[in-house]
Amino acid sequence: MRLYFEAYEYKDRVLLTSLLAGDFTFTSPVDDAIDRDEYFARCWPNSRHTAVFKIERLIEDGDDVVVTYTATTSYGSTFKNTEIFTFRDDKIAQVQVFFGTETASAASGAEIADLIETWAEGIRGKDVEMVASQFAEDAVGFFLAPPLIADEDLRVNLREWFHTFDGDLGYEVRDLKVHASGDVAWAHALNHLAGMKKEGEEADLWFRVTMGFEKIDGSWKILHAHESVPFLMDGSGKAALDLKPQGLSQGDSGIT
Repeated sequence: MRLYFEAYEYKDRVLLTSLLAGDFTFTSPVDDAIDRDEYFARCWPNSRHTAVFKIERLIEDGDDVVVTYTATTSYGSTFKNTEIFTFRDDKIAQVQVFFGTETASAASGAEIADLIETWAEGIRGKDVEMVASQFAEDAVGFFLAPPLIADEDLRVNLREWFHTFDGDLGYEVRDLKVHASGDVAWAHALNHLAGMKKEGEEADLWFRVTMGFEKIDGSWKILHAHESVPFLMDGSGKAALDLKPQGLSQGDSGIT
């Protein structure tokens, strides 16, 4: 039993895979008897945010084991869950998790933070499919570039934009805040883009991002992305493109 939690603590997917039955299912207030493949797609990424599990109660009842634990996240926060493990032939055949709305919101927030990191990783590598797959089919984009509402296919838009840069891009998501409730959520952050244009011009820009999300068929997707920068209030109407978050000097890009 302890090995299951150690797999999360040590981010050991191989170990966890060896513990689960082929027809394993996982159920929680936000997951309806998902199979092993979907479990690894939706739940395993949360391991990066989990640091330590402290088992407080363990009760065996035939093939079932009831465990109550307190988990500490990599951010220092804690949450408590009760889970029922069902074993068959020394493999975990089923896990049922019970938690309240506060833990459900935290779990959703972790999933969305992972989605945003995948999206940012796709931008850094100029991977059109990695970025586009995080968006819902009918997502609305308020991007920095004209028009007011993006009216071009997202994949075409990304492909053309990536083509204007030489090499990979620097892309940082800073001060991310996620707020989730049920099947909807929103997040905001300060993002930094850095790269070299093919014309030889260097891009180095901090801007604001707000996103809206919906859980569709069990997975979080971006429904709305809004990027913006302030404009100068001196009557010039020019965008303020040289601003940096508090704590960064004018010569510090923030990307390491």
